[in-house]
Amino acid sequence: MLISHNPLSYLPLRASLIACTIGLGACASPHPLTKSNEQQKTMTTTFYNRQLNTSLLLNGDYDIELRPKNKPDAVTKLRLKQLGLSRRQAALVFTGKTYIDPTYRIRGLRVVGSPDWHALGFQENGTGRYQRTDTVGQDLLMEYAAPLPDKQGWLYLVATDEGSSRPGTSIRDRSFEMDAEFVTFTFPSVQKGRWPRVVSPVRLANDAFLSRPNGDYLAPLSALAQSRHAPSAGNDPSLDGMLWQMLQQYHAMAGNTDSVEYFQQQGWNNVRIPAPSSPTETTRRPTPMSSDTLVSLDAVPEILRKAAGVQAVMLNESHTFGRHRALAAALLPGLYQQGFRYLALETLEDSAAASLDPLPLKAGFYTREATFANLIRTARHLGFTLVAYEATRDQKERELGEATNLYNAVRHDPAAKVFVYGGGSHMNRLIMPGQADKKWMAQHLIDLSGWRILSINQARMSNEARGGLVAAPAGTAQVVYQLHKGKRLSPYPENDLVVRNNLDLGQLPLPYSDATNAQLVSLDVRPFKPTTTTGRRMVQLYLQPELAMREDISPIYTHELRASEDALSLRLIPGRYVYRVLSEKQKEEVRKELVVK
Repeated sequence: MLISHNPLSYLPLRASLIACTIGLGACASPHPLTKSNEQQKTMTTTFYNRQLNTSLLLNGDYDIELRPKNKPDAVTKLRLKQLGLSRRQAALVFTGKTYIDPTYRIRGLRVVGSPDWHALGFQENGTGRYQRTDTVGQDLLMEYAAPLPDKQGWLYLVATDEGSSRPGTSIRDRSFEMDAEFVTFTFPSVQKGRWPRVVSPVRLANDAFLSRPNGDYLAPLSALAQSRHAPSAGNDPSLDGMLWQMLQQYHAMAGNTDSVEYFQQQGWNNVRIPAPSSPTETTRRPTPMSSDTLVSLDAVPEILRKAAGVQAVMLNESHTFGRHRALAAALLPGLYQQGFRYLALETLEDSAAASLDPLPLKAGFYTREATFANLIRTARHLGFTLVAYEATRDQKERELGEATNLYNAVRHDPAAKVFVYGGGSHMNRLIMPGQADKKWMAQHLIDLSGWRILSINQARMSNEARGGLVAAPAGTAQVVYQLHKGKRLSPYPENDLVVRNNLDLGQLPLPYSDATNAQLVSLDVRPFKPTTTTGRRMVQLYLQPELAMREDISPIYTHELRASEDALSLRLIPGRYVYRVLSEKQKEEVRKELVVK
């Protein structure tokens, strides 16, 4: 996720580069039109060509060649030949390649003439725009053609996913990720003008959330639902990858785990999957070292056992799964006993915000979610100090920037032991595949500090049955090992441990995950059932002492009410609470106190 994360620039997504366009000529030197290229970098990069007056976005970590020789690679050359386009009709204007897995390549060409895209096997995808999906050997191929302004021809994009970068991954899995990368983000972003003016679901949802100064967890769901079904100029917004990501993210914040699963499945259903090269290709799942046996152990004691003697425990997450945060919280007491005193969180905006207690809503994007907020409450309750380490805008290399910030934040303490929690692949050891000069954040931290670290990945292995293991039982988290010649090995060399996480958030005591005095409480919600007058309704539960200090804080629990519900079952520690009931169609909110003895 891509994530401290500013919600308006980092979300969704993987960081970095992009480029675009240009036409005519078959020489092997850069085409003159490449001199008109401009580039603007944030966490994504926008490219604009002044002469063609066209821009586009690329979401990801790319090395871009802005002035390539006008000589297509083998894939592009083959496609031009198959399309019946001469070299003088097409000019190569940029190329790009990701420096992390999966390995994507993208080529941008200007094509002149009037190709009959329909006749060439393309499908219309938006008014006057065309797309085609195929395979080239083991690689996936996605093509896109969009008209350039002022009758300057076509922008023709050729994107491939190299199968060799993930040999055990099914076409369905690869196609899903590539679809989100190109078909639902980069391709539709092509438009006239200096910088794309895409209406961002990220901003839409964030503005709705902040429509109340103390946060409204229902408003983003309504806003995104309207966006999902609204008419769009040439593109169905429900196919927008950022929209699907925001639907998952804000349903997770609202406590709607069933809706998160639903929108994940909807995203899968919208994938354009090319015809498989073999009848079994779409059903093959990535199973490392499939000839060896997989075994599992209870995650918390095994992680704590392996944490002995290291200076940093590094755990990743998928940003829409509260259960990943629940595992992080479950590790805190044992890590504290081992001398860990710092909790470093990628999502925190800065150290100044991280020092505030209670934490304000704007201190971090993901900390708005109740389980994440309770992770922080538990850490502070135990005595941890929070550390913000996200790379700043002026730090061009994000992985190195994160590692540098983290190390600088604790280097004053020679006995520092740090629990690091963030998203995606940042916690990986080693170099990035195929890029000898590119390292993950964890490897940079090792190089900077000389520390021993424990790298844990809980975002990669699913809970389904595999390799002799039954599906992960509900309410459990397991470390999975590969038994190879009698030795327990990590299934993935870039991580020391791999975890399957199927924890149940409903079993957690609130707000402190280590609490032993939580009481089972039944909250009567019959007076707050949603009606046609109120529309959808949301319960947000707070610690009263925190709410007395400031209003703009994260709740300890959120739940969207169903008409069939009479009561909510909660495990609360003794104390005073306040719950707010918000309505979709009414501005007034209900606010009630709750006392647990």
